[in-house]
Amino acid sequence: MKGLPLLFIASLLFITSSCNHVDSKKDLNIDQDIKQLIFFTDDQAYEKEVSYYDAIIELKKDFPIDIKNMKIITKENAKNYYDQFDIDRCPAILLVYNDKILVKVKGEATKEQIVEPLYTALKNK
Repeated sequence: MKGLPLLFIASLLFITSSCNHVDSKKDLNIDQDIKQLIFFTDDQAYEKEVSYYDAIIELKKDFPIDIKNMKIITKENAKNYYDQFDIDRCPAILLVYNDKILVKVKGEATKEQIVEPLYTALKNK
């Protein structure tokens, strides 16, 4: 009978510790005060992402700091963030600011379809 309260407390601690909600944006270390690029990539299917790589290289010329601070999420980790960023597959690239998605490009896209909206949004400080 003496062990019953101890068992109850231990199981309560176990249950509450497993229910901790971790904010995945904090896991990514997204600074909400700056525009942040997030790139979802599948390194096993990089040939489908060539236009994204070309777009990133082109954007780096005018926005080197933004590209340097870009967060890269691999397919293995992407499923943890799909719902949060309304993404259903790789590749995808997002520009977020103040907890809002400013630009989202996902799936097959040409380099121009990727660069144009990102360039416009990054240029507007």
